[in-house]
Amino acid sequence: MRLKDPFSLKAADMTKRTNKPRKPRDEESSDEVSGLTCQHVSRAVDLNSVKKSVLSSVWSVCSECLKERTMIDGEPAASQDILVCLKCGFQGCNQSGIQHVVKHQQAFHPESHCITISLSTWKAWCFECSEELSTHCNKKALAQSLDFLQKHSVKATSAVSPKIIKLREEPPDYADPPKGKSSVSSALVPVKGINNLGNTCFFNAVMQNLSQTHMLIDLIQEVKEKGYKLRICPPPETNLSPLTVVLPSPEPLTAAMFAFLHNMKDPGKGCVNPKILFNQLCQKAPCFKGYQQQDSQELLHYLLDSIRVEETKRVKAGILKAFNNPTEKTADEETKRQVKAYGKEGVKMNFVDRIFVGELTNTIMCEECEHISTVKEAFIDISLPIIEERLKLTLLCFCVCVDKKVEKVYTSARKQMLISSLPPVITLHLKRFHQAGMNLRKVNRHVDFPLILDLAPFCSASCKNLAAGERVLYSLYGIVEHSGSMRGGHYTAYVKVRAPQRKTEQQHKNLSGQGPGQWVYVSDTTVQMVPESRVLNSQAYLLFYEEIL
Repeated sequence: MRLKDPFSLKAADMTKRTNKPRKPRDEESSDEVSGLTCQHVSRAVDLNSVKKSVLSSVWSVCSECLKERTMIDGEPAASQDILVCLKCGFQGCNQSGIQHVVKHQQAFHPESHCITISLSTWKAWCFECSEELSTHCNKKALAQSLDFLQKHSVKATSAVSPKIIKLREEPPDYADPPKGKSSVSSALVPVKGINNLGNTCFFNAVMQNLSQTHMLIDLIQEVKEKGYKLRICPPPETNLSPLTVVLPSPEPLTAAMFAFLHNMKDPGKGCVNPKILFNQLCQKAPCFKGYQQQDSQELLHYLLDSIRVEETKRVKAGILKAFNNPTEKTADEETKRQVKAYGKEGVKMNFVDRIFVGELTNTIMCEECEHISTVKEAFIDISLPIIEERLKLTLLCFCVCVDKKVEKVYTSARKQMLISSLPPVITLHLKRFHQAGMNLRKVNRHVDFPLILDLAPFCSASCKNLAAGERVLYSLYGIVEHSGSMRGGHYTAYVKVRAPQRKTEQQHKNLSGQGPGQWVYVSDTTVQMVPESRVLNSQAYLLFYEEIL
């Protein structure tokens, strides 16, 4: 797995000013140990000058592009991929063919204006060393500069009218328009910024991806109201007829989730304030209180698990009401059996399970006696290691399998994990944070990921939703990215605005690439359309894939 340049500057442009030998770096190293201790920091970082310049300039705009009125693809280039010089606060673009930030560094004393921070990735780069720098290895100079720029970004983007990306939804060429309606839909699909409540970027990045999960939006429209009717069909062996139950009102967290997603879809409003939803989540998971930086993957787990618990309670209440609310004392054995059977099947019908929950089959084989044990477990996401985890698996094996005496022995074992049930939406978690001795460290290496993912090779032979020899294709539609280090980082999102899939698309789906759509980068309240190439170069932490129908 290869490391890629942290910014989109061409390698030739970034290295042409120096032929100095580069310090060796361990490719497996973490952010905190791999960051170069740059000798230029003492001369090239002046926080007071940066503050003075930034506070008196237009935020996140290339001053040279603004003067020259440079355009790229019909759009102003001034706000494209901006880097800030940490010596003087100059904000320059990094667009191919323009690169005002490079020209700025070359025009002044190279070693005094050689360190920049990207306003899109929050990474620091030294042109003289030709290296990405850790913001925490240089006497706090870089860390203080990064902290100021991030805080100013929140204030600057909140002070102006928030940006909303609206894309016109076009039907596929093969879809026949309904009678009496135009062939071009007037529906608008917005991407909105989300206010940062104080170090809540980890929450905002996840919510941007959930807001673009079409199946979630559709199912919520069905179940959000009191009185929704749910039809439960137990398996044939129970000898029970289908039962229709009426669900009560949603619980507080789920109701807040419904309201939040509705506000995200409303094209008539600006940025969304997530305070109600976030506070409801903190009631369920107090670990997120205090406005400290948290982990996006843990947030996703707590949020979906908590909603799942509330919806399970809601379904059980509907079943009990259908049986006139029996108690342990008043219910006979047959009633108890029926309530249990309907409950077992009904709780699987909550919208979290229907969208995100799949099943893994863990198979462990003892290398001594070849005994095989199998365990099935549900998952909301699948965690994948970035660095090779050289772990020797040991198994407590009860071997007779001499003189019929059973002995407990620890033996080497092999473990295989396969998907036995596929969810419509699958989330992959790239394990960038790992334990190294007593320390928790971050792996900053780039990981290549596909736009179209075939999961068939990772499915068991008995996979519930998979026919023999069939391909199972999933399309990437969202990313949570983490930039920075363990001590100070920032979560952002990339989401693909696209038309919802239709069942008629099944015979026309493009198996070789993505369907039409536009990728959008979102950092709290900042919303910007970006090319697919930038998405593929992101430092992905969570990847959201949806099944291609």
